[in-house]
Amino acid sequence: MRLNYHLSSRSRQIKLNLFWHLMAPQPGCSVLNLGAGPPHLSRTLLGENSSELIEQPEQDPRWGSLRVIGADLNQEGLREYSRLYKDRGISAVILNGCRLPFRDQSIDIIFSNAVIEHLTPEDQKCMANEIMRVARRWFVTTPNFWYPIELHNKLPLIQFLPRRARLTIEEKLGTYPVAEPLNLLTAKELARLLPGSVIRKVRVTFYPETLIAYKNAS
Repeated sequence: MRLNYHLSSRSRQIKLNLFWHLMAPQPGCSVLNLGAGPPHLSRTLLGENSSELIEQPEQDPRWGSLRVIGADLNQEGLREYSRLYKDRGISAVILNGCRLPFRDQSIDIIFSNAVIEHLTPEDQKCMANEIMRVARRWFVTTPNFWYPIELHNKLPLIQFLPRRARLTIEEKLGTYPVAEPLNLLTAKELARLLPGSVIRKVRVTFYPETLIAYKNAS
């Protein structure tokens, strides 16, 4: 589990560094973190709270120069998120990523890390359309469908099985909540959802685990 924690944290640090390198946000830039939450990896993977590594973007000191809005549907998670970051001027808003309550092109950047795969295909399209409507630029990450180990279930090749077989395995092994959607994307599928994006593949191990769709020009 500690190895999983370090690999996950390393992947997140690479993504955070790429966000600053590729997007180059200026001080005062408005950023909507779609799928925001408190640090949870150490609690989930190690059974303890740890500040050893950066888990969430708001822990990165560089984010202190931005006007950040954290958004998610999880009320309990957002309450903890607000408690952690309200003194830094970070807002927390409960909302549905498929129906963003913002004007067209009103947000400088939407950042979304490993959220879109937790939606149905129909909602993935809705969320992508809302991102493109609301944001001038975006940085959206998701696990790579072609990575041979499915990272939510921690099982090899399960994503290649028919949906019914996958759900049966998840239910028997208890590796992932059966009631929650899980729809991994390929690079081509992600590009179709967010046309105009550059697709970047990121790896920590032997093969790219993560896909990033970004647009850095308005």
